[in-house]
Amino acid sequence: MSLYVYCLCEALTPQGVEGVEGVEGASPRVEAFGKLFAAVSEFEGARVKLTRENIEAHNRVNTRVLAETTPLPFRFGTLVEEARLEAYLRANEEALLAALRRVRGAVEMSVKVLWDTQSELRDALGRASSDEGEVASSVGDGRAFLAAKRRELAGEAALQERAAEVRAWLAAGLGDAVREERVSVSPSQALVVRAAHLVERARLEAYRERLERLRAERAERLRFLTSGAWPPYSFGEI
Repeated sequence: MSLYVYCLCEALTPQGVEGVEGVEGASPRVEAFGKLFAAVSEFEGARVKLTRENIEAHNRVNTRVLAETTPLPFRFGTLVEEARLEAYLRANEEALLAALRRVRGAVEMSVKVLWDTQSELRDALGRASSDEGEVASSVGDGRAFLAAKRRELAGEAALQERAAEVRAWLAAGLGDAVREERVSVSPSQALVVRAAHLVERARLEAYRERLERLRAERAERLRFLTSGAWPPYSFGEI
C-alpha cells in the first residue's frame, strides 16, 4: 500500500486535517519526518485517477491545511511508499525547509487578464483591418504577399510590446503587495497575461484593493479573472 502525499509543513497538528475527505474518500493524517510534517492518506493501487472529484479532494485537504499554516503542496497524484518518502524528506530536509520559509505566512492569488486581440492589433498598427484588403488588391501578387508578411510581423511585434506593457502595468500597480510572482504572457491569445502571486496574509486586503483599482482603470479594454486565496501551488517545487 502506498501513501498519497498532499503537502509538507513546518508544523501541522492532527486537527489540521481532521474531518476532511481526501482522495478516493480516504481520511488524511499527519506524519512527522524529522523537522518536516506531511499530510498523507492511504492509497491502494498504482495510479490516481484524474477525475474532478480527486482533484477537488487534493485541493480540499491542502486548503484545510492552509487554515492552520502555509503548506508546500505536492503535485496532484503523488504516490510513494512510506520508507521512500522518509528517505527523500530526510535527504532533502534543509532544501525543503528553505522552500517552506520562502512561502511562510503567504497564500497564492491567481490573476488572468483577457483582451480583444484583434482590437489591440488594429490599435497598435494604427489601421483598420479592412485596409489590408485594399492594399493587397492594389499591388501584384508578389508585392501583396510581402506586404502581408510585413504587416503580420509588425502586428506580432506590436502585440508583444503591448502585452509586455500590460504585464509591467499590472506588476507596478500591485507593487509591494506581492512577495513573488509567476507570470506568463501570450500576446496573440485572448488570455494575454496569466499570473500567480505570492501574497503575505497580512497584505492580502491591500493586494485586493490595488487589484480592484487596476481593474477599474482599464475596464473598457481588459477583463480580469481572479481567484484565491490558495495554497502556494505555483511556488513549491517539490
